[in-house]
Amino acid sequence: MRVIADVSIDEIINSISKMDLDEIERIKESLIKRELYFKPFIKDNIENIVEDFKKEGYSQDFLKDLEDGLKKSSIYAD
Repeated sequence: MRVIADVSIDEIINSISKMDLDEIERIKESLIKRELYFKPFIKDNIENIVEDFKKEGYSQDFLKDLEDGLKKSSIYAD
């Protein structure tokens, strides 16, 4: 059985603040084990991304929309 819930960051922090040190340590170890800790994001060139989709047979209209969308996205705005 799998349960998924939307939980705000404030609720998560509030829950963690009520835990003892051993429980927090277990969470930390679990995050590390699952490699959920912060890693620097390495963005690929937009051209490479579009080329990957092109190889999968996506239409020219889709590829153009994808490229335009990526160019306008916050991750590529830098």
